Amino acid sequence: MDESRPLYDQEIHSIVLWMPNWIGDVVLTLPVLQSLRRAYPTARITAVVKSPSDELLLGHSAINTVLLLPSGSNSGFWTHIKFARSLKKYQFDVGIVFPNSFGSSFLLSLAGAKHRLGYNTDGRDIFLTHPIPTTDHLKKSQYRVEYFFKILSPLKMDVPDTVFSPVVKQEGDISTREALLNMGLDEDEDFITLHPGTSKVERSWHAERFGILCQKIFKEDGEKIVLLGTQAEEKLLNRIKNYCPPDKVKIIPAVNLRVLAGVLKKSRMFIGNDSGMMHLAAMVGTPIVAIFGPGNVGTTGPYMAAEKFEILTENYSCSPCRQRFFKECKPSPHNKPYCLEDITVKNVYEAIHRLSKRI
Repeated sequence: MDESRPLYDQEIHSIVLWMPNWIGDVVLTLPVLQSLRRAYPTARITAVVKSPSDELLLGHSAINTVLLLPSGSNSGFWTHIKFARSLKKYQFDVGIVFPNSFGSSFLLSLAGAKHRLGYNTDGRDIFLTHPIPTTDHLKKSQYRVEYFFKILSPLKMDVPDTVFSPVVKQEGDISTREALLNMGLDEDEDFITLHPGTSKVERSWHAERFGILCQKIFKEDGEKIVLLGTQAEEKLLNRIKNYCPPDKVKIIPAVNLRVLAGVLKKSRMFIGNDSGMMHLAAMVGTPIVAIFGPGNVGTTGPYMAAEKFEILTENYSCSPCRQRFFKECKPSPHNKPYCLEDITVKNVYEAIHRLSKRI
């Protein structure tokens, strides 16, 4: 590489991406990565990512290789250092770090990429050859796709893609039809997906209200409901399921994110909290009713045409917040922030019908 020329004017043969930690953020990098692939069609692009987001990247048209970042009980500081150093053998021309943490930029520097791009937050300039300036205001207010795209500004990029590339089935994946049949649904049967979980319980709408909403959708619209959640949320899902006749509410069994994306694509609508699953639904084009509460719609709303989603949020003076529950606001009697407490079943049901008229 000719050091006298700017990075965008150099030949780049290999790129490593240090991916975000959360599924939703990984989804929001995909329009950027698709643009990167368009700009460098022959480059070898490697993604370093945590489980289970690797399930979305395997086979993706923008990615050649997916490397799993060690996680779990045996993934301490020295394990990560050893892993990062092991990447030197790939001789990357460019490294791009999407998370803002000090540690992620440090690990990228150990991977030996000649040119390293990332935001200049938290004194990370020492690890980056191309630190990208940002501000606290932009960190809190810029939509994530645009925020991620700006990291790549030293490269020859045009604009982020507006359409997600399709998920590529991998060997061993069950078909969408098989996943539906396992739940007792026909392939052409209409259903609505509800996702009551979040990364923090304080960010999730009330389980009882999801149950009453299920009941209302079934009684008034005759729709079948599919509940989505993790194995750890089994008790929550069964609690909601018990609000309706058992044959009218199904629970999605444990499947990988690729298979789950196929099920969501079949769903007539997704209703749920601000979460990674909401972004997965947007990725496959499923219409969305999203309950945001303390989240920031302006930075992490669904990446899709505005007519395909409804957002429920209370624009209180403290919203959106830093979600330091409950140091900056008092909890409701149900131990929820009032920006969630004040969203009623009636509000959500009306949003469902507004959206139904448009799709």
